[in-house]
Amino acid sequence: MKLSKYIKIILVASLLVYQSCSEDILTQTPDHVISESLVIGSVDKLQRLLTGSYNEISRGAYLGRVLYKRAAVKSPDFRFVQTIYNPRDYEQSEYRYEESSNNNGSAYDLWLQCYKAIGNLNLILDNIDQAEGNDNKRRQIKAEAMALRAMVYFDLARTFAYPWIKEGATAQGLPLKLSTNHIVVERSSLGDTYDFIITDLEAASEIIGEDEFTAGSSKYISKTAIYALLSRVYLYKQDWEKALLYAQKVLEVKGEADLMDVNSYMFNDYTSESLFELSIDSENSLGSNGLGAQFDYREGGQGDVVATQTFVDLLQTYEGDPRANLLTEDKEGNQTAFVKYINREGGSGLSIHNIPIIRLSEVYLIAAEACAQGATGGQIQALSYLNTLIKKRTSNFEAHQASETEDALKERIAQERRRELALEGHGIYDIIRTGKNILRPESDHINTGVNSSNLNIEAFSHKTIYPIPASEIEASGMQQTEGY
Repeated sequence: MKLSKYIKIILVASLLVYQSCSEDILTQTPDHVISESLVIGSVDKLQRLLTGSYNEISRGAYLGRVLYKRAAVKSPDFRFVQTIYNPRDYEQSEYRYEESSNNNGSAYDLWLQCYKAIGNLNLILDNIDQAEGNDNKRRQIKAEAMALRAMVYFDLARTFAYPWIKEGATAQGLPLKLSTNHIVVERSSLGDTYDFIITDLEAASEIIGEDEFTAGSSKYISKTAIYALLSRVYLYKQDWEKALLYAQKVLEVKGEADLMDVNSYMFNDYTSESLFELSIDSENSLGSNGLGAQFDYREGGQGDVVATQTFVDLLQTYEGDPRANLLTEDKEGNQTAFVKYINREGGSGLSIHNIPIIRLSEVYLIAAEACAQGATGGQIQALSYLNTLIKKRTSNFEAHQASETEDALKERIAQERRRELALEGHGIYDIIRTGKNILRPESDHINTGVNSSNLNIEAFSHKTIYPIPASEIEASGMQQTEGY
């Protein structure tokens, strides 16, 4: 039985991540000999490995750039700048829908980084019960590790597997590495993949400590954040009642008063809406390769991705919408740079800003969509959730209050998700999960290098998801994604 290269790498990579964080290891052990006991022997050491896992998730190959940028440029709302500005081309294959198993943009980097993070988290979970230390701290570490592992697998599933709406539980899922020593060379079904994700999240929610909601506490995953992630997962799984159930659990502790409004809307660190975000400072910032620099060309930023006119028009629908204020001048001389991420005051570099994972506004939109799709409360409750958010995003609520029904209501919710969650890792994923065709007007993409045949992509086309990197298929013998 062959062993996939990512499985070979995971344990060593996991230990190296911890090793880089520990001065003791560097002085006690040659760098070519790694002792597991130095990593897993105590709760405190596993806590440091957990901290390293948060950092791995924030790397540029995952949430620090690749996934969020991919979600933007494959959608109708963003594009690369015109070719005369010579944008970097290492991620343009996604924008142009030209991926293949051998030329797949950032697929290999994302795949490897995610399984590296999973390897770290498996190492924690394999050893936390036996490690010496405080029991309360032990439970907290275990819960956070389980929840983070589920989140990583979910992001892999929505990127490398067809959406639930296509074939349901029988579709191709992921290779699930369940522990450090588990050898896996086959893909599970999508049903088994989702079951594993949900089991991890639900188990984590039962053992994690109660939320404190202190300043900056949302940089760690919490019980409320786990409920929010569960509502997101169930939304993708089209289990509307469960999506609503977990959204309501969030709204029991965070409500309308915590939503930013037209006067307080400012996309900075640890806002009142923050449920979980990754902490980025000068030590782990990616600078010009980070998320913020992809959309802002000022002071050395790349600014290679800008809003399409379609998205600009959508942002300007509501009177006084603070989200439209995020538009600023781009390198083409237009007002289409959508600058959601900026350096915090006093910071240097280009991407010293936190990365949001899930916010309260998304939970309101999940609850609205679940109800519009038939969950308890139906359309009346869907409108209530939706209008709670809209009221906070316009200075003239009476003119823009939602009153649609049936399919028009679902479309209104989808539009609100586009406005509210832009550049937060949704974009194209919302279109894919709902089984819609991807429609990109030619006028939005003039002189950007996109082939006219790739402007519009059919729902469920293999072009909508990443292929598993060819090197992984060759090493493990697992089945490639259908269509590649």
